[in-house]
Amino acid sequence: MEPVMVLVPLAGMATGLIIIAGFFKTVRHFIDRKMASGTDHELHAEILDLHARIETLERDQGRVEELEDRLDFAERLLADGKRPDQLRAES
Repeated sequence: MEPVMVLVPLAGMATGLIIIAGFFKTVRHFIDRKMASGTDHELHAEILDLHARIETLERDQGRVEELEDRLDFAERLLADGKRPDQLRAES
C-alpha cells in the first residue's frame, strides 16, 4: 500500500480537528456577543442549543478515536508486510 493512502486519512482527521477548533472559537464569540446584547431567555435557549451541539461533537470525537485506532492497526499490518490474501489464509 502506498504511503499516500495512509497520509490522506491522517490529513482528513487533522482537518476535522482544525474545523472543530474553529467551531469552538466561533461559539465562544457568539456567546460573548449574545451576553452583551441578548435577553436572558434568548441567551438561555442559545446556551442549551450550544450544549447539545457540544455533546454531539464529543460523541463524534469518540468516532474519530476509533478511526485512529483502526488506522494504527492497518499501519501495523502494512509495516509487517502482510497482504490481505495472507491475512485470510492465517485465520
